[in-house]
Amino acid sequence: MRLPMPALAASLVALATLPAATPAAAADGAAPGKPVIACEGNEKNLQTYLQIHKVLFMERDASRVGEFYAPEVISHNLDSGGGGARKVKNSDMAKMWAASKKYNPDRVLADDLIICQGPYVVVRTTLINSDTTGYEGNAPTGKSYSISATDIYRFQDGKVVERWGNADLVSMYKQLGYTLTPPESARRKSAAN
Repeated sequence: MRLPMPALAASLVALATLPAATPAAAADGAAPGKPVIACEGNEKNLQTYLQIHKVLFMERDASRVGEFYAPEVISHNLDSGGGGARKVKNSDMAKMWAASKKYNPDRVLADDLIICQGPYVVVRTTLINSDTTGYEGNAPTGKSYSISATDIYRFQDGKVVERWGNADLVSMYKQLGYTLTPPESARRKSAAN
């Protein structure tokens, strides 16, 4: 299901006219730590997302995944290096949240902006964490980091059926002091030019 062009254009116009927000304080005078929300007429999906944020992203209660997600979800999550759609089961998501709670117990997600249009909820989030376990084979640095992430959820019958997501991992790597190096084949090609 794709968002019709007139609805997409209206959403982009609404986004462009919203004030900027940070996790510390919203520019429109909202209370500190409160996201800017533009979801008039779509309160059901908004309320479901807010419960997802509380129960799964903050508390990471993996036993409750089925309350918010369809038994199988189409994932377009770019964080794992893929861009193609793949089907993910609730049991896989439950394992992910259980591991997140175990290995990143101090992680905090602060929603900056939430926009709803039709069956979609779009969320801009700031993720704050400390590297206590290492990442991608790197030793733990003990350093803290703060990065942005964007997620798009498509709801059907009150549950998430599709998700697109990505986070600014390059910024995380830089804050942690990781060195990004191209694969050996790219280095050889560059050296030959």
